[in-house]
Amino acid sequence: MIREPGNWQEDWCNFTPDEFRCKCCNRLEIASELLDLLQKARKVLGPLTLTSAYRCPDHNSKVSSTGMSGPHTSGYAVDIHVSNSQHRKQIISYFADKVTGLGVAKTFIHIDLLNADLGFDARPNCWLY
Repeated sequence: MIREPGNWQEDWCNFTPDEFRCKCCNRLEIASELLDLLQKARKVLGPLTLTSAYRCPDHNSKVSSTGMSGPHTSGYAVDIHVSNSQHRKQIISYFADKVTGLGVAKTFIHIDLLNADLGFDARPNCWLY
């Protein structure tokens, strides 16, 4: 788990720690496996804009129905902005067989790498917002 900018790897050159911080408290907590996946995706898909990454429990409880322990509180989930239906299809097609959670909304795609070991028994899973 990456919690300090000093632990950032050169391999993640298309991202910055600030993209993954909680928007409420500025805390950084993101899984290196997720960063590896996103970096590979960015090389294939081009630039990706994250709309949400790590959320502290308090922030998550204010913005999500998943409350204090939703996927974003784990450091294994992000939301990626989509600009149109073709972009949405491209992102879904790329990540569908690489993630355990895939949520589809009009303006973003949620991806995560959660599993039962992390307390998320309902994986793999796909849903619409």
